[in-house]
Amino acid sequence: MLAEDRTRLQKIDALYALRLDQFVSLPQLVVVGDQSSGKSSVLEGLTGLPFPRDSGLCTRFPTQIVFKRSTSESKVVSIMAIHGQNKSRADAIAKFGKRPLTSFDERDFSELLAEASECMGITLVGKQENSDLNSFSHNILKFELSGPEYENFSVVDLPGIFRKPTPGQTRKEDIPLVREMISKYLSNPRSIILAVVPANVDIATQEIIQMAEDADPNGQRTLGVLTKPDLVDRGAEQKVMELLENRDGRTHFDLGYTIVCNRSQSDLSISNQERNARETTFFNSQPWSAIPKERAGIKALKHRLDKLLVEVTRQNFQAVAVDVQVRIHDLEKELNDLGPARQTPNDQRNHLTRIAVEFRDISTKAIDAHYNRDPCFREDVFRLATNVMAMNTAFSDTIELKGCTRKFRQSSSSAAAIQHDKKVENAPDDLDSSSAESLKTPGSPDSKSNDYFRDYRELKSLTGQSKAEPRRGNTSIMRWIKENHERSKGFEVGTIHPSLLPSLFLEQSRGWEYFARQHVEAVIRTIHMFNHKALFYCGKDALLSQRLWSRLSQLLLPKYRRALDHVSFLVQVEQDGHPMTMNHYFADNLRKAREDRIRLQLIGLQSWTTNDVQKEPLLRLKDTIATFVSNDGQSAEDLHDILEAYYKVARKRFVDAVCLQAVDHFLISNKQGPLWLFSPQYIGNMTDTELNEIAGEGNEAVSRRRRLMEEIESLKAGQKILAE
Repeated sequence: MLAEDRTRLQKIDALYALRLDQFVSLPQLVVVGDQSSGKSSVLEGLTGLPFPRDSGLCTRFPTQIVFKRSTSESKVVSIMAIHGQNKSRADAIAKFGKRPLTSFDERDFSELLAEASECMGITLVGKQENSDLNSFSHNILKFELSGPEYENFSVVDLPGIFRKPTPGQTRKEDIPLVREMISKYLSNPRSIILAVVPANVDIATQEIIQMAEDADPNGQRTLGVLTKPDLVDRGAEQKVMELLENRDGRTHFDLGYTIVCNRSQSDLSISNQERNARETTFFNSQPWSAIPKERAGIKALKHRLDKLLVEVTRQNFQAVAVDVQVRIHDLEKELNDLGPARQTPNDQRNHLTRIAVEFRDISTKAIDAHYNRDPCFREDVFRLATNVMAMNTAFSDTIELKGCTRKFRQSSSSAAAIQHDKKVENAPDDLDSSSAESLKTPGSPDSKSNDYFRDYRELKSLTGQSKAEPRRGNTSIMRWIKENHERSKGFEVGTIHPSLLPSLFLEQSRGWEYFARQHVEAVIRTIHMFNHKALFYCGKDALLSQRLWSRLSQLLLPKYRRALDHVSFLVQVEQDGHPMTMNHYFADNLRKAREDRIRLQLIGLQSWTTNDVQKEPLLRLKDTIATFVSNDGQSAEDLHDILEAYYKVARKRFVDAVCLQAVDHFLISNKQGPLWLFSPQYIGNMTDTELNEIAGEGNEAVSRRRRLMEEIESLKAGQKILAE
């Protein structure tokens, strides 16, 4: 073996001693099989250790046997404890220590295994039924043998698969536990699987073969080990030969199969040398002598495994170093996310203040749309300015399309132009009809937000209480205006009753409050979700963040209510007061509406000259006079134009007021608003009791911090070993 390979194997073994196999995939040889597969005999042949065949002790936990070339001889046994055990168990394992292996006598060996089992918390044989202790353990019993006669080699033996519990030894609930343990080792992509199966059974019935194929579907890292060839029925040897030659169509492993001869019952007392000699004699007999020498016998298997272990270690050594580095980085980030230890009020206040400062920074960036300055903005929920502006736009579109109870008459210059271009002889018959179709605007509060934010139950009492969407009027606007004009006539001559316009506007704008509340409620849910997500993003610790959110979420409700109350105020201003505007846009709209109406009335009266090459439309004076309407008709027309002109001005004013005041002022920009509640000042006003209730570390957090620190320490020790 090359010195470089020997060094690599020793370093990997040192990583196992640190139990880094719990965190990264390490190169290894894993021996697996049924309890009756002859696995213990294979292991004894490979290692020379007298594993008991009847007590079951050696199969209650993973067992690692490590050989090292050394100028001095040493034989020691120890327990490699898994991380995260309770203190009493860890202390018992530590007390077991690293002790010399003074005897290979089977009885002494069994006593050693029994003591190790007790330290691991495994119940003794015969006491399973009346014990609360485990029958199996993930702790590893390690045998380390050093000397000049050894080559560097290591192998891990796992508990055998069983299908029925044995009274006094195993329980029914142990069956899936053992399978889970085996699957975990087999799934390591850097392990070589030694699947031990008896040669005298149908290999297709062996569960371990199926488990190996599941873990290694391409068959690239599985070596089949056939045992008990002396029990193969006469005439069935050919099937075994086909397996050894990898010609069996049912299973195929790139590494193929090797066959070994187990000790018979009468051979249990003989030495390893005698055992090897009898095996050689057996494979020199017919028909077994036809097997290639490199695939028959325990020595051939050992030689094969030496090469495989060196190869898998050589191929994966650098990848292990990379995995260790990545794992350290991930755990350090997880530890950093926990923040500093929080045992005192000062520690707790400092930690919460740090979270509040980070939360303020995220909120400011979200309001200013500086999305390239933090990874959280990859999620749309954090893009607050963009989301609110999209909802403002949808709200404006919704009010424009659906805000009026009755659709105004289409009498614009564009309509007249269309009629003129088409050379329609008369004006449209139904200028007063309204569309009953309700248009949906993508992204509007009522089409998206309710479903998206339905999980925040604390908002139930505040939002989602709006009445049903107002229904559109079922009569044309001109008929409705004329009816109201008729019903409101007084003794005035040639004028409109002063109370008529306010009442018409009130009816025409009665849907505003519904749509405005829907919009502001949607913005509230957006901000509420932003606060929630940002708090958990900055807080890192889910338990701490949830405690803090439980307090903040209730304090946010009055701030949301102020915005909704302001919507009601804005509606009251528009609908309960006098129609009023200083905006010249009203006069422009009114003039334009009257011009369009007259133009539309006259467009159907046009005739064409025929005595000229250039045709021109002509109007006859007597026709224009005939188009004038009665006083009542003229009043209705004027009412329509005034109402439409004022409605447009008021609608734009109302939309701006809702977006600027209810949304931006009360919900976003105001320093007393919901986005500014969680702040260092808020933390500074907390009592020590409140600080401890929110930021105090529970036993789970303390244990998690300790576990992370232990794992990082072990990984850094492993990193140092790999770098030497």
